[in-house]
Amino acid sequence: MNITQLQYLVDVGELGSFTEAAKKSRMTVPTISISISQLEIELDVVLFSRSRKGVVPTNEGKKVIQHAISILKSVDKMKDDISFSKDIIHGNIVIATIPGMVPKIIDTTLELQKSYRHVNVQMLEVDSSVVVKQVKNGHADIGFLSTTTNNHDPALTWQSIVKDEALLVVNKNSALRFYKSISGDEIKNETFVLYNDPAIKMIAENLFLREETNRVALISNNVEALYRMVNKGNAITIATEYIIESLPPRIRDEIITISIKEITSIPNYLWRITRKNENSSAIIDKFTDQLLTQLLMIK
Repeated sequence: MNITQLQYLVDVGELGSFTEAAKKSRMTVPTISISISQLEIELDVVLFSRSRKGVVPTNEGKKVIQHAISILKSVDKMKDDISFSKDIIHGNIVIATIPGMVPKIIDTTLELQKSYRHVNVQMLEVDSSVVVKQVKNGHADIGFLSTTTNNHDPALTWQSIVKDEALLVVNKNSALRFYKSISGDEIKNETFVLYNDPAIKMIAENLFLREETNRVALISNNVEALYRMVNKGNAITIATEYIIESLPPRIRDEIITISIKEITSIPNYLWRITRKNENSSAIIDKFTDQLLTQLLMIK
């Protein structure tokens, strides 16, 4: 009797099928069947009643399955305890981030915890100015925000993660959808909805809102609300490429992006910020490396 056999036993009991248990463990049906037969011989009991409709645990089988579940939980707990004692990367990390980065933060957390099960992540979803305050005041260990290279708080360490292009975003039925890039003169009598971010608002004010016929209808950190206005209300917004790629497919499939790099020379970056004169922990460095991997996947 071994741990693998007990896992096969539990899988067959839960799924009621050798075939489904084989699929779950990526083994062949004969492998599962032989394993169960060996257990029956060793324990001198019939564990399952077999029929064309599937398999059902016998009374003895139900008792054995309960013991197997208990043993497997104990084994997992043992592995967990050993992992914690060996794992130098463990603890809590509080992340302040702009809302557009939330999907990538979640993906990064999931990937990180595959290797480091004892890293606990708390995420604060706020706008860029609050990200800075949360990190500066010690309420967050690390912050991620999108901005230019200007006006950086000197109390913080700013590390550029990704340089990215700001894009004009319209719905797929907009009259502007055929433009690959624009000079700015094409944007008249348009309604804008803006992400509540200083860099985005600066681009809008400098390039589009000086035209008196253009107006801003909504400023919000709610991504769903902004893109609902774009898709349902024919509004225009401005976003960076990595934010666009982080959108759910149901939103991304309904929009068109247009380059504005011909009319703006303001570089935009995703930044990681930490408190100056504090060495970043192994958790923070590992999280940043994993996030960068996630971002490079969309490039």
